[in-house]
Amino acid sequence: MIREDAVKLEILNHLKDMFRHMYWADAQVWNAVMSTPDAERNNKLRTQLFQIHTAQYAFGQVWLKKPLEIPDLDKFRSLKEIAEWASKSQDLLEQFFKNVGEEDLDQPVELPWAHRLEEVFGKKPSASTLAETMIQVTSHSSHHRGQVCTSIRESGGEPPLIDFIAWVWFGKPRAQWPAIDSK
Repeated sequence: MIREDAVKLEILNHLKDMFRHMYWADAQVWNAVMSTPDAERNNKLRTQLFQIHTAQYAFGQVWLKKPLEIPDLDKFRSLKEIAEWASKSQDLLEQFFKNVGEEDLDQPVELPWAHRLEEVFGKKPSASTLAETMIQVTSHSSHHRGQVCTSIRESGGEPPLIDFIAWVWFGKPRAQWPAIDSK
């Protein structure tokens, strides 16, 4: 039993590292976006950025057992406003991590939007655990950051180096958000 607890603690620590990397990579992307000449006019980029943080925010609300309240993209008048909200969504995730323990990793998580999969695929989704949903958030964010990097280049900017291993090589730095950062 002690060995199993030690393994779960190690898994939780790796998951926390994945999230710290995600925060850093998101901030790196936002810094690149804010210095990209035509970013504000690129609606595809705007939608992609919103998608990343909508998923992070939604899972954070589910994990904290808060009502699922996602703002509409049209609420945001600028990329800066989306970035401010995105930064706050990471605060929500950090709040969650303050109280999560290795004993929580195997707990089932019911996602309020899972029924849509059943409607689309005609099959009820299998149960997912907290650990699995945590992996989903980081991998989903990584997938969409790749799309954002393509859009940054299409808008005349330079995509940042955001690989996990680069974050490790850089000494696992904290996220440094653009001028909107209040942390």
